[in-house]
Amino acid sequence: MAKPSTEGLDLSEGTFIRCMPVDERTTHIQVNFKQLKVVTHDPAVLQPGNVRLRPADVTDEDVELHSLVQRGLELGKKSNIPKYAAYIRRHVAGEQPGVLPPIHLWTEQPLFIYQHAMQGVVQDFLCVPHGVKLIAIDGETQLASHYHLQHDKDVPEELKDLHRTAKLSAVVHDARPYLEARQFFHDLNVLGVRVNTTIALAMDTADPLMAVVGRISDDVPFFRGRVERIARQIKKDSHKVVKLQDLRQCVVNMVHGIAGVQFGTKPAPVDRVDLDALGTVARDWLTAYTDAFGVELADREGCVAGTGTVLAAVGALGQTLLTAPEGERPARQKALIASLAQIDWRKGDHWLGTVLTQTPKGNYTINGPKQSAYAVYAALSHEDTSAYRRVRHQAEPASATEEPAGESAE
Repeated sequence: MAKPSTEGLDLSEGTFIRCMPVDERTTHIQVNFKQLKVVTHDPAVLQPGNVRLRPADVTDEDVELHSLVQRGLELGKKSNIPKYAAYIRRHVAGEQPGVLPPIHLWTEQPLFIYQHAMQGVVQDFLCVPHGVKLIAIDGETQLASHYHLQHDKDVPEELKDLHRTAKLSAVVHDARPYLEARQFFHDLNVLGVRVNTTIALAMDTADPLMAVVGRISDDVPFFRGRVERIARQIKKDSHKVVKLQDLRQCVVNMVHGIAGVQFGTKPAPVDRVDLDALGTVARDWLTAYTDAFGVELADREGCVAGTGTVLAAVGALGQTLLTAPEGERPARQKALIASLAQIDWRKGDHWLGTVLTQTPKGNYTINGPKQSAYAVYAALSHEDTSAYRRVRHQAEPASATEEPAGESAE
């Protein structure tokens, strides 16, 4: 970029935005949405189709240029916009700490930086000429979410005013052909490695259930220092005994019952839950469970007691404790442990159809919570099911095993 020096900024030339040059064609800018709205289009109006709904300043050429360097607002990207807008709203309102990554903006046209002295300090300003629109080659969902927030009729005007002046960060790439911008889109979106769900959960301090999980990790002696917070799987030689996501699913199911497996790693509603009571009941229940079956839990190769699917069912059993009057909880907990103590936790054919599947070679594989948690829950708690009797090696009722009188076994 050329960098002319001037005694004053001629506002008739365009929008001037405070900046920090990186190189001749890359500039960091400090901008608010009020300015950003002047130099960009809402990504929603740059999508193919709906010509009649386009603003007058959006041309077919704008839509085509956008398609050369961006994907469409479809499927997961589109559905994420309201969620991202809600996050931005909470962040701007000061309801929770938040961070908004820089948006990468691009134009084929060359832009210029002007220097201007303010209070005796020379500062740099990027000038975006009137009529020039920058296209987001990374962070477009965030940009669309800013527009969505401003269009949302449920957002109070005073909050919209606060949002319009909130400081944002962006990187502008100018004077680059669209093929170069397309490569930037690839590099920014493909070269990075997305964190796995375990790390994402471990880092999510805004999830109220993760605070409960953190308490359990520290307060249940068996879990202390033995929760796998990073890897997707626990290695055979590891001293860890439970994965973070499995422990979280156990807590989710204490709130929502066995149906809680539907949430997986997604946020689970807790607006009607006393989180302090949940933390206390979960701690006591899992302490009792690990005290009773610590040996089986530690034997990950030979037993199923510590699998994610079983822990999901154990959490669902704990819901009965959470919903019970406080004075009744100890007796109910003791009865649950006594029932579970009848179970043979060793891997074997008695777990087939619930937590285990057998391969053609005769090896056992573990079924996931979404696949088999309901079946395991029945085996742990439904006395009238075959699975319940099978995992306890109990005989089937006579009516189910004896032949009707007068008939042969053939």
